[in-house]
Amino acid sequence: MSLKLLEEICKIEIDAISKIPEKEYSKFIKIGAGGDKTKFIDLVAEEATISYLEKIGYEGRIISEEIGEKRFGNKDYPIIILDPIDGTTNAIRGMIPYSISVAISNGPMLSDVYAGVVLEIPSNRIFKAEKNKGAYLNDRRIYVSNTTSLKNAIIGVDMKVRGKRYCIRELLPLIFLVKQIRILGSASLELCYVASGSLDLYIDNRGLLRITDIAAPYIIIKEAGGKILKIDGSELDCPISLKERISLIAGNSEICKEVLLKIRRNF
Repeated sequence: MSLKLLEEICKIEIDAISKIPEKEYSKFIKIGAGGDKTKFIDLVAEEATISYLEKIGYEGRIISEEIGEKRFGNKDYPIIILDPIDGTTNAIRGMIPYSISVAISNGPMLSDVYAGVVLEIPSNRIFKAEKNKGAYLNDRRIYVSNTTSLKNAIIGVDMKVRGKRYCIRELLPLIFLVKQIRILGSASLELCYVASGSLDLYIDNRGLLRITDIAAPYIIIKEAGGKILKIDGSELDCPISLKERISLIAGNSEICKEVLLKIRRNF
């Protein structure tokens, strides 16, 4: 039932944004609860989800990048964690890919997430996972890459450091060592590409990711046999809150260890 609900949310959003002209995508609406500018495409997608949850009588809460937190009924749980559009800049510039990322949790921590779905736009491929039931791309079971050597690795990074030059310096050893780098503009999708083995590793050391970016791919990577860690090498976990700002590394356990050694952080 959980996956069906999350997949339906994705379908509802796709239907909603398909009805607005692309030239309207970039219209500035407000500063969202997550701190970024809410564009019209974000608002339309999020409002479609809110309306759908009200229609079906959902009871629990939603945490979303634009609205913040909203309660339906009197229950605290489950919590739906939604990024209505991840990769808004790609969407409004006419570039691909971008995505819808939605997860559901039965507790207050990221580790309480028990199902997640990421819909890739415009391909409409669905990455999904439910706790202890494996990870899938559409109906095909997926697993993280078994690449362990950086010289053979294709990795994803984010270079929008917002003045934090040390983040670039920290990644320089990887840039010189790896086979290839991809910067795609949608963290949730890049993490799903790790889950499916398309990317061997993803690293974001900026301390800027939000819970809405990572909640769905978090469970997808774990169910695909991968690791998703803090930059100090410990298991990633945090409260489900828009106040959280997160750095992480994801891949198989061996390549994560190698990367953490190479970047030589002082903890």
